[in-house]
Amino acid sequence: MMNIRDYFIINKTKKVNKIKILDLLGFESDSLIETTSYAKETAEEVEELNQETFETLLNNTEEIYVHQNSIETYIANTTEPTNAADLTPTDTFNPLNITEQIQRVWSDLESRRKWVIPAFISISMIFVITIATNTYLNYRSSQQAVVEEAVVVTNSSNELVALLPDLIEISTNTFYSKYDVSNASANLQQIESSLLQYQNNLVNRADISDISAVEANLSNIFTLVNELDLVLSYRISISEVLIYSDLPIDEDSVNIEEITNNLSNIIAQSKVNIATLPEINEFERHKSLVNDAVTTAENLHGRYLGALRNNEYEVAQSISQAIFLNKETESSTFENALLEFKEKALINFANFKNLP
Repeated sequence: MMNIRDYFIINKTKKVNKIKILDLLGFESDSLIETTSYAKETAEEVEELNQETFETLLNNTEEIYVHQNSIETYIANTTEPTNAADLTPTDTFNPLNITEQIQRVWSDLESRRKWVIPAFISISMIFVITIATNTYLNYRSSQQAVVEEAVVVTNSSNELVALLPDLIEISTNTFYSKYDVSNASANLQQIESSLLQYQNNLVNRADISDISAVEANLSNIFTLVNELDLVLSYRISISEVLIYSDLPIDEDSVNIEEITNNLSNIIAQSKVNIATLPEINEFERHKSLVNDAVTTAENLHGRYLGALRNNEYEVAQSISQAIFLNKETESSTFENALLEFKEKALINFANFKNLP
C-alpha cells in the first residue's frame, strides 16, 4: 500500500516527474494524463488536497496498491551496473599486435644496423689505437729516460774507475797518512755505489749486445774495489800494532812503573788490532808474522823490564834494540805485502775496459 509520504511526493512534483513516478508505481501514464484538461483537473485536485487537514487526509485516503514487481523491476533497472566498455568504441581497447611491434622494432634495427655497427667498430678501433699509441709513447719515454740515466751513470762510473790507480797508490804507500787513507776510503765507497747503480741499470740496456762480457768486466772492477777497501782497513788496524815511542836505558830517566804500563798497553792494543785484520791473500804471510812478532815482543818486554830492575842497563839497551828489530821485521814484511798487492792491482786495472 502506498504511504502518505509517497502520496505527498507525487502531488508536489511537476507534471513530468509525476508521469515518471506513476510509471514507477505501475500506472499507465498515457491513459491517466492524455489531455491538457485532465492535467488541469488533476492539478486542481492536488491543490484542494493540499488545503485539507492532515487528519481529514488520513481519513479519506484510500489504500493504493502498487505492484511490487514494478518497483523491483525499476530498482533492478536503475541499479544494474552499466558496462562502460559497451558504450566506448571497441577500437580504443583493441590490443596492439605483438607481431607488428616486433616487426617494427626489427625494421628499426635493420635500418640502423647500417650505421650502428660501423660506428661501433670505428669507436673500438680508435680506442684500441689510442691505447696502443699511449703505451708505445710511454714505453719510448721510459726507454729514453733509462738510456739518459744509463749515460749519466756510465760516464760517472768510468770517471770514478779512472781514479783507481791513484787509490792504489795511496793504499799501498809505505808512508801511512790517516788523512789520505780516509779520503781514499770515501772515494772507494763512491765508486762502489756508482757501479752498483750501473749494474742495476744493466738489465734494461738493450743497446748492449754482449751483456756477459760487461758483467765479467764489472765483476773484476768490483773485486779490485773491495780489495782496496780491505787493504785500507788492514792499514788502519796494523797502524796500532807494536808502536813504540822510545825505550829508556838511562838510569836517570828510567821509571819502571811507567814503562811497565806503556809496554802492557802496547801489547794489549796490538792483540786487539790483530784480531780485526781482514783476510787478504797478499797479506797472509804478514798476518802470520805479526802474530809471532807480538809474542816475541811480549817476551822481550819482560826481559827488558827485568834488566832495568836489576840496573843492567847495557843488557836493557841490547834488548831494546831487539824489540825495535822485531818491529822493523814486521814492518818490512808489511811493506813487501803492500808492493806485491800494488803490482797485482795495477795489472788488474790495466785489463779493465770502459763501461759501455
